[in-house]
Amino acid sequence: MNKLDDILTVPTACLIVVLAVLTLLIRRLVEALWPTLSNTTPMSRAQRVWEMFFLPALPALLGTLFCLAVSPQYYPYPQVASATRLSLALYGFTLGWFSSGGYGGISAVLRKKWNVSLPGDTDPPPPNG
Repeated sequence: MNKLDDILTVPTACLIVVLAVLTLLIRRLVEALWPTLSNTTPMSRAQRVWEMFFLPALPALLGTLFCLAVSPQYYPYPQVASATRLSLALYGFTLGWFSSGGYGGISAVLRKKWNVSLPGDTDPPPPNG
């Protein structure tokens, strides 16, 4: 079995989805506590930083923290990722980054193809026509 087969597993896919859901939940909580960060108010500097930096970086941060906090005895890390603490951190960061990019890509496809917005989307769906 090659290294890519070791990494592309069901637990890896599940962790990517969990990171996207956790990011969405954190977004909902933060925007409920600080409504000026939500996309229902006029764009401010704080909202731009929130949407352009913190939201895309949050899954990578959560993935890194998860992989550093959860021991290999409790989560089936691929062998290549469980060699050192640094490899665990990089594995978590990468999964979080893919989670963030995947959410954005899936959201764009759904919005364009079927006029459906995922929770947390900042762009309105395109007009029908």
